[in-house]
Amino acid sequence: MIARISGKIIQKMPSSVIIQTGGIGFEILISGRTFEKLPDAGKDAELDIYTHVREDELRLVGFFTSKEKELFLKLLNISGISIKIALSAFSIYGTDELKNIIVNREVDLIKRIPGIGKKLAERVILELREKLSEEAFEGMGPMQHLAGDEKMYDVRKALKTLGYNSKEINKAMAKIDIKNAKDMKTEDILKLVLREV
Repeated sequence: MIARISGKIIQKMPSSVIIQTGGIGFEILISGRTFEKLPDAGKDAELDIYTHVREDELRLVGFFTSKEKELFLKLLNISGISIKIALSAFSIYGTDELKNIIVNREVDLIKRIPGIGKKLAERVILELREKLSEEAFEGMGPMQHLAGDEKMYDVRKALKTLGYNSKEINKAMAKIDIKNAKDMKTEDILKLVLREV
């Protein structure tokens, strides 16, 4: 599988780019945002690649970051989402923006993506929201937690260790008075939250 390509841009179009490397010109499908970031023809470029292989086709899709590629693959795993639709999503929204839209269940914003109706937008949220919420929590440090407090972060971490998922944790933590809890010990906050899960 081709995972990364670097070389000279031979041709650049809004939906694809041809990059020459080792005497071979590779046609790579791209989003509108990737098109805007790429240098002009004749200059060098490097892209992360997803190799899409089917019985009757072989396509290369290019990304600037592995984070963008990961989210693209998650979208592609959803029934009804094609390469074209997934690339359209990245033409309209940035990676973090799209993640936030899914996590916040903003169906109308997902419906703005060409090829996505209400049912498919709801399926995207249903299949990806929990995964993206988990990733967001795992990737943030104490100071980035929603409550902005290290103790709350530690409580969430402890609940994760006990096997609770993000949905259950969010629901339980929403029931407690966070302002008053901040003056309590971490263990006491944990006991309080455990009564709600």
